[in-house]
Amino acid sequence: MSLNERHSSRLANRLFKLQRLSPRGEVMPLPKNLQQSQIERAVEYIEKGATELVDLYWEQANIFSAVIGILGIRALDVFSPYKRHKHPDIAQQRFPDLSLGGKLNPSPSEALESKGSSRDWPIQSHYNHPGWYIVWRYLVDETKTIRPDRSVVIWRVDVAFLETEDWKYEGSRAGASQGGRTHTFGLRKPATKLRDAAAYALPDIELRGGKPVLV
Repeated sequence: MSLNERHSSRLANRLFKLQRLSPRGEVMPLPKNLQQSQIERAVEYIEKGATELVDLYWEQANIFSAVIGILGIRALDVFSPYKRHKHPDIAQQRFPDLSLGGKLNPSPSEALESKGSSRDWPIQSHYNHPGWYIVWRYLVDETKTIRPDRSVVIWRVDVAFLETEDWKYEGSRAGASQGGRTHTFGLRKPATKLRDAAAYALPDIELRGGKPVLV
């Protein structure tokens, strides 16, 4: 049996549960009432949905991370106590994406924002609001080597409570006569801030040159 076949066999019926520990050996918290099993079910939902939409990645890769984030919102709304606001127009325009019990104006400790990212550590946001952030870090695997039935794989999920001062403003290069992204905020020192924030990770995936690779 080849290395890839052995790896696929191990992953076919198993997810890797990662205990969240601080540098002092303390168990790191999750948002109130959010359970790791709910995150794992959300990962399954996102991977299946994203695999069906993977053609979009090849057509417009720049928006695929937003698709992953949206699938994460839907999944947590189904599998966890964190819900979207019942009014779609409000849900689309306000921070956060989800709140405990679907509250309209939750406290930061009960606010949860969903982000998709193909990058190793950075997070970008249109807001710098304090609250919980869940980041679904994904890769596209055309050969379906990592998981036999998935061309989109969530290889790590970071969950962290971020304060306003954790963000830095990143201006816009957009202009009246030319394109460019709108203003965003970027997480300061993301590798340091998120070092112990993984709530889920796949085995045998390592970062090399800033890219997740199968080992």
